[in-house]
Amino acid sequence: MKKIAAILILILYFAPFNYSQTYVWKQLPNAPVSGRNDDISFVTPMLGWVATGSGQIFKTTDGGDSWQVQLQTTAYLRSLKFADSLNGWAGTLDKNQLLFHTTNGGKIWNLVTNLPAAPVALCGLSVVSKDVIYGSGAYFGPPVVIKSTDSGLNWEAIDMSSYTSTLVDCHFFNKDSGFVIGGLDDGVFNGDLSTVKVVILFTSDGGNSWQTKYTGQTTGEWGWKISFPTRLNGYVSVENFNSASVIKTTDGGNSWNQIQISDIDDLEGIGFVNQDTGWTSAMDKTAFTTDGGKNWQLVNIGSRINRYQFFGDTLGYASGRTVYKYERINSTAIKVIKNQPKSFFLSQNYPNPFNPSTTIQYTLPEEGNVLVRIYDGLGKELRTILDDYQSSGTHKVK
Repeated sequence: MKKIAAILILILYFAPFNYSQTYVWKQLPNAPVSGRNDDISFVTPMLGWVATGSGQIFKTTDGGDSWQVQLQTTAYLRSLKFADSLNGWAGTLDKNQLLFHTTNGGKIWNLVTNLPAAPVALCGLSVVSKDVIYGSGAYFGPPVVIKSTDSGLNWEAIDMSSYTSTLVDCHFFNKDSGFVIGGLDDGVFNGDLSTVKVVILFTSDGGNSWQTKYTGQTTGEWGWKISFPTRLNGYVSVENFNSASVIKTTDGGNSWNQIQISDIDDLEGIGFVNQDTGWTSAMDKTAFTTDGGKNWQLVNIGSRINRYQFFGDTLGYASGRTVYKYERINSTAIKVIKNQPKSFFLSQNYPNPFNPSTTIQYTLPEEGNVLVRIYDGLGKELRTILDDYQSSGTHKVK
């Protein structure tokens, strides 16, 4: 209760209202830990799977409180998608055991052996239904899209070398329309990613033809993950070892705009709970926005995050070093006031009055999640300027 008290007293200082809930990221204590859990797939808020780089697939039926291992293979598992509680697919970075399939909720995983001219790695999977499945790869080339419309009984392999040099992630809205992302080399690609530029491709006829919707201007970067919180609003994380940016659309992917992010590089996972609020992660940092990417702040929610998945704007999961969960923590303002830690202290912001910025200093008696929001004189929320897990001690936010 003390941790929540320290959090909500800070909120109440800025807003003279009674707030009963806040949302935080937390590490699931019993989730599998590996070099990286590359992908997750939840079909309900309680039922989901995670695939690890150690070649394992784990299942949870209680929202991540407990996990059961279902598959152990020697391949690095890169992508994972379930259509429903029974039917799922897992892609790897091993061309000799490229794709696994289950029809019984993961009790048995079978190696798919009827892939024609498949990519050497399956970096992305998009499952429209148990019948319609798309896959894309590889991030190091050559670029191929695979497709099945009959639950994997038959597969089609689409050579994408006329459009791009590498492929990573894919996202399909229905059996015909979807995007793939990767990197394009202007010359002959030899596996050197320092020569490629971001490319975003779209098909409206199930992969028979493709349109280039975006090509970057900077070499040494490529599209890594794609997130569409709404049909019109989408984001792509750009992997670049020296800088960070995301590419955004507000018209369903017809046009895209690249947005730079400071103080972070080598982006991978990206996820949005709505068109404005989202996260994008590097190996040990995460950037957070509440205004559609106009402004970003660094937060600490976990490490090596490669995939986000949300259920509305109140529940989500992320896979990285382990599995992280985004959910509501309940409390009441009355209880907070009664249990206010004596050692909690909120200093007067300085300077005051101020233009254009001010610094807020506060002291936490113990570690906990800190949420700082700014309100105007009428009680209207203007901005969330901090939502992060912090250690005890004195902190400042500008």
